[in-house]
Amino acid sequence: MISPPYDQFNPELEKVFFAKSPYTIAHLILPKAEGLKTKSEVEGDSWKPYEAVRHRLSGWLEDKVIVPDEKPGIYVYRITFREGGRERQNLGFFVLGKLEEYLEQGVAPHENIMALPREDRLKLRLSTQADFGPVYLLYRDREKVFEKIAAAVLSRPPIAQAHDMAGEWHQLWKLTYASDIDKIVSLLASRPVLIADGHHRYDAALESHRRNPDQPWFAHRLMAFFNAEGDGLSIRPIHRLLYDLKLSKKEGLGRLSENFEVSILYAGGSEEDFLNAQKNVRENSDKEHRFGLLLDDSFYLLACPRTENLDVVILNQEIFKNVFGFSDEELREVLDYSKDAGEVADKVGNGKAKAGFILNPTRMEEIWKVVRSGQKLPPKSTSFYPKLLTGLVMNINSDFYKKSNG
Repeated sequence: MISPPYDQFNPELEKVFFAKSPYTIAHLILPKAEGLKTKSEVEGDSWKPYEAVRHRLSGWLEDKVIVPDEKPGIYVYRITFREGGRERQNLGFFVLGKLEEYLEQGVAPHENIMALPREDRLKLRLSTQADFGPVYLLYRDREKVFEKIAAAVLSRPPIAQAHDMAGEWHQLWKLTYASDIDKIVSLLASRPVLIADGHHRYDAALESHRRNPDQPWFAHRLMAFFNAEGDGLSIRPIHRLLYDLKLSKKEGLGRLSENFEVSILYAGGSEEDFLNAQKNVRENSDKEHRFGLLLDDSFYLLACPRTENLDVVILNQEIFKNVFGFSDEELREVLDYSKDAGEVADKVGNGKAKAGFILNPTRMEEIWKVVRSGQKLPPKSTSFYPKLLTGLVMNINSDFYKKSNG
């Protein structure tokens, strides 16, 4: 039933999940994978693919493939993973969160919204009246109130558990004591929260509420909250690929050297050279903006003194726009993203991409600082790890489907 979030799928992964079972959550979150939705349909006025999802979900509820949990509670969620040679645990919880206008009650986005995926998620929510996966939010609590409450629940057997495709271990418990729930609700009521992942899902849910102000179900959304002060939060970089360049290699390096210290780390290097070059990019990154630049078979280090801006902002403004001369519209055509530095090197090495940029991860404190200033980051600025599972907990308007099924 479970899967990664909808925006983690590529065509190959879609085929894997659709072949697994007729009841994987992919059949609900990825209508386009079944040929039901095209880009033109999403951009136009076609609701057909989303209506198909609604009918499918209605059938699953009628056949009791999905059975609602009648007793209110908070679902405790723990992900165990390995990073940097040690085991880490990210502990959070699923709840129905009240939808608030941005910054009105401290709900803060940190990335800009793209129109197409936002419209896609909006149509899906309006058609199905269901949330199949959570919006991932962060709060800050050095006292760790929730963690203390959850300790007793974690000593019991989980109600659900599974490995994801990366081998990380996901476990779920249910907390039902009213006094504990009240403490957690009070904890969140007094703190600003940051959208870590799910900007398009939150924005789509907010718009669905605006369009249906008198329908209670639309006023809330499935959310997963994690403490930014916890040990399990990991932020990973998202690297960049350019499929075209306006300048020759010589011209580009010359222009870059006007504002960056440019040094070559290797030409025609081995895999070990590539790993060492990445380490070099990470060194001294608290004092400098540092980027790895892959051109042909060479790896260059770009460095300049650190400013108040984040690396992704410097890359977007100073390098993509000022050096290479791309407009926002042009970047949408030539820019791509990858969380895998090795994939970036391969695509540049085999000529599929003209250039690759290796980034350092954005630090949590930097993100909070940007949010407090009212700014937003460019899309794909951060990747919070591990990803939360979709389909583990859902928010479905049961009354809507009872009426639909008679």
